[in-house]
Amino acid sequence: MDPLPPPAAPAPARRRHDWRFWVGGLGRVLVALGVLILGFVAYQLWGTGIQAARAQDSLEREFEQSLGSTVPPTTAPSTSAPPTTTPPSTLPGETTVATTAPPTTPPTTTAPPSRPEYEPGDAVALLEIPRIGVEWYVVSGVRTSDLKRGPGHYPSTPLPGEEGNSGIAGHRTTYGAPFADLDDLDPGDEVIVTTYGGRFVYRVAETVIVQPTNTEVLAPTADTRLTLTTCHPRYSTAQRLIVTAVLDPDASPVPLPPPATGPITVPPVDLTTGQTVATTAPGEGPDGTLAPAATTTTTTTVDADADAADDADATLADATDELSRGWFSDPDAWPHVAAWGFALIGVSLAAWGISRATGRNWVGALVGIVPFVVVVYFFYENVARLLPPNL
Repeated sequence: MDPLPPPAAPAPARRRHDWRFWVGGLGRVLVALGVLILGFVAYQLWGTGIQAARAQDSLEREFEQSLGSTVPPTTAPSTSAPPTTTPPSTLPGETTVATTAPPTTPPTTTAPPSRPEYEPGDAVALLEIPRIGVEWYVVSGVRTSDLKRGPGHYPSTPLPGEEGNSGIAGHRTTYGAPFADLDDLDPGDEVIVTTYGGRFVYRVAETVIVQPTNTEVLAPTADTRLTLTTCHPRYSTAQRLIVTAVLDPDASPVPLPPPATGPITVPPVDLTTGQTVATTAPGEGPDGTLAPAATTTTTTTVDADADAADDADATLADATDELSRGWFSDPDAWPHVAAWGFALIGVSLAAWGISRATGRNWVGALVGIVPFVVVVYFFYENVARLLPPNL
C-alpha cells in the first residue's frame, strides 16, 4: 500500500510592510533625485561648456568663410580731365604763347563693404576682451538656442562698428561662461570686435547693475558704442550686469554708415501739401546757360522721425523680451521635460526589473546604463530650456 502524500504546506502569509519599508523606499527615491540634481549641475557647469566649445570651432570656420565671401570695398576710378589750353591776352605785335593748365584729378572715394545677410545663429563677429581672456565668436540672435553657441548679438541693434548702440548678451555661468568675469573690467579696458567691416576697438566707459526690466541700456544712441549684458550675480538671475564701451576712433576704422534698420534719408517734403519733392539733375538750357533743376511731386509721404521712433520701439521691445527673461520663460519646454522624464523613469524601472528577475544587480545596471545615459542627456537638455537664457 502506497504511503499517503504529505499534506500541502500552508500558503505563506502575506508579508505586511511596516513604516520602515516605506521610509526606506522614500529615502531611495530622494537619493535618486539628489543624484539627478547633482548630475544636472555637473551638466550645466561642464557638459554645456563642451557643447559651446564644439559650436565655437564650427563658428570659427563659418566666420572665416563669411569674411572671405564679403564683397571688398570698391574704389571709384579716378578720371583725369584732358589738359586745357588757354591763350593769354597779348598786345598787338607780340608773340602769343599758349599755356597749358595741369589736368585735374577728382578725389577717389572708397565705398564700404556690403553687409552680409545673417540668419539666427550665424557668426557675425569675433569678440576679444584681453583683460579677462575672452575670445569668442558672436552669433546673430539672443534666443536660448543662439546663446548655447556663444555670445549673441541683439538683432534689432546695429552691428559692432556701425553707428549707434550695439548690444551683445552672453552666459555668465553655463555654456562656457564667456561673460563670467565681465565685472572685472575697468574704465579704459579694450573690447575688440572684428566684423565684416573691419576691426573695431572700444574702451570700457562704465559698468552698472540694473534690474532685468531696465531695457533703456539698449536704447539707440547717437554715438558708436557697445553694450554687453549678462546676469548678476553669478549663478543668479536677480539682476543684470551691463558694461558699456565707446568706440576708440584713433584705433578703429571709420565707422560704417547706419544700418538699414536705422533712420532713413528722405527727399525734401513740401510743408504745404505734405508730399515728397523729387529733384532732377540740372541741365543746359537752349542758350547755353545752366537751367534750374526741375521738380516733380509725388503722392508718397515719408516721416523720418516716425521711422526712427518705430526702430527705437522695436529695439526696446526686443530688449524687453530677452533681457528680462527669467526662470521657466519657455513654456514649450514643459511637454518635452515631461516626456523625457517619463522615459527616464521607464528605463530605470526596466533595469530594476531585470535585476530582480536575474537576481544580479550588475546585470540590470549593465543593460540599462547606455539607454539611461542617452535619456538623461535629453532630459537635461530640455530642463535647461527652463533656465534664463544668459544665466
